[in-house]
Amino acid sequence: MVEIIEFKAVDQSLVREFVLNIQNGEFNLGFTESDQPDLIDTAKFYHKGNFWTARINGEIVGTIGLQNLDNHNGVLRKMFVRQDYRGTELKIAQVLFEALIAFSLHINLKVIWLDTPGIAAASHRFYEKNGFQQTDKLNLPEKYVFPDKNSKIYKLAIQ
Repeated sequence: MVEIIEFKAVDQSLVREFVLNIQNGEFNLGFTESDQPDLIDTAKFYHKGNFWTARINGEIVGTIGLQNLDNHNGVLRKMFVRQDYRGTELKIAQVLFEALIAFSLHINLKVIWLDTPGIAAASHRFYEKNGFQQTDKLNLPEKYVFPDKNSKIYKLAIQ
């Protein structure tokens, strides 16, 4: 059974290892910890938003974060599901995403933004299935930090 758990500081190194392994071990993106302040101090980075892990038998099998940019805009970050759990009947990505949306509505956000690697076609399908529309980086909110690593930009209006 999948448990969705809010981030705890004790999990910092596990989250860092989990994310970097997928980014670099699976997708060869070349990201480092220093490129990603949310992997250095997750609690501080997401303090106005939230970060969750999906776990099975205590082991992290998925992550998702919500960075709160301002009173209206949030950024979906670090949505990863371990390869052997993707697309399973457990629907881990969907459960994580629904936790993020519920929290976003609770804090009255209006728009969720995200960037995702251009090579992550399955991710693009997931986001589009969930109502995200591809947009241009020129439309990003002022505080959005775009990694510019051949990524696509998506936006979702929520009510």
